[in-house]
Amino acid sequence: MNDYLPELYTDRDITRARRRGKVVGWLQGGTAVLLFGIGYSLIGWIPTLLVLGLVGFVVYKLVRASKRGDESA
Repeated sequence: MNDYLPELYTDRDITRARRRGKVVGWLQGGTAVLLFGIGYSLIGWIPTLLVLGLVGFVVYKLVRASKRGDESA
């Protein structure tokens, strides 16, 4: 038994906790890598979305300006 652990835990409990900790660590690491991969693949869409948003904004302003011009006539 380890001197730093209370006598409350058996060697079996410690082994089980270490094994579970490793499994949880591998699951967390795998999830982080998966999410990073998905995020990294979406980074290429950022310039496209920015350009589409800018074009949409310009079209909206042009349509809105032309409607205001028709109302004043």
